[in-house]
Amino acid sequence: MTYNKEERAAAFRPFIHTLEELSGIIVKLTEAENAKARTASAGEHGKMDSFLKEEQALLLRLRGLEQQRDRQASALGWNGLTFRQILEAADEDEASVLSPLFSQMEQQLKNLTDAEESSNRIISVRLREFEHILGVNGQNGLPETGGPSRFRDRYV
Repeated sequence: MTYNKEERAAAFRPFIHTLEELSGIIVKLTEAENAKARTASAGEHGKMDSFLKEEQALLLRLRGLEQQRDRQASALGWNGLTFRQILEAADEDEASVLSPLFSQMEQQLKNLTDAEESSNRIISVRLREFEHILGVNGQNGLPETGGPSRFRDRYV
């Protein structure tokens, strides 16, 4: 697609805006993951539902923004390109705007991945603790006999 400079700038601005919105959603998802981890760690399981609902809404918004970003990138001639490839294809002015934004998003995605891994680890430990407390064996689903759980004392 051939654009003059003004048309290209008019197509580029919404793309940047969408990237900024994506960045904001990533930050909110990271905060939600961290809150989930704190809540699970503190044993406040009743609060988990609200975090999960918030996370679902954020993920839906993220998917919508990602589709919008794909359409906008395609309109700029960057269909299917990674962020690095976009930087290579962009002109100098565009790259100077995109580069710090992509770097910021890359760090935010790393933070999200770290928070998600931490949250999943803590939740997994809590689930094993519940299984142990319930004493459910794999054969008939009946509680095992025995004393109180010491799982928390040893591992949490």
